[in-house]
Amino acid sequence: MGPTTYALCQKPVIGVAMWITSLCAFPPLFSEAPLALSVGGATISQAFKVRVDKRYGFDLGFDFPSVAARLQDKVAGSTYNEYCRGDISYQDIPVAYREPLGHPIPLKVVVRRKSDNAVVFDRVFMTLCVFAHGENKKWRSIGGVDLVRGDYVAEITNLESQSGLDGVKTYISLVAGHGK
Repeated sequence: MGPTTYALCQKPVIGVAMWITSLCAFPPLFSEAPLALSVGGATISQAFKVRVDKRYGFDLGFDFPSVAARLQDKVAGSTYNEYCRGDISYQDIPVAYREPLGHPIPLKVVVRRKSDNAVVFDRVFMTLCVFAHGENKKWRSIGGVDLVRGDYVAEITNLESQSGLDGVKTYISLVAGHGK
């Protein structure tokens, strides 16, 4: 999707018509890049192109071997609550609300311009909450970054090894959002 189409999708009347006809579909900038959460220090590097100036979100995906494994999971968690919004320290969440969130997973995200390797974004995120699940999948939001048009490389590093993910595939996607 380019800047003109994106601008039209934001309009009240034509935007609704475009959304209904799927003309406003915004594919991920990259999708399902594998990142081993069982290995502390594991890093992935992914090149991508931004065609529209806006905020993009990094998502962490979990692909379980079965529905039963997803339901028994204690790492990704099973709920989203009021403590999932904004920057909050895991230690500041009341104990009764922590367990269904799963484990806090710290990830370092660095985004560089491809042309000159300059760092345009560098931050450690603590991902805490599942925002969606499918039959045998779960997704967590990592955090967002404002980007302008251009070519970039993202480096995502898992800062702490996570146990309890045997047979679970974990991956990172960079998306334009989750709905209109």
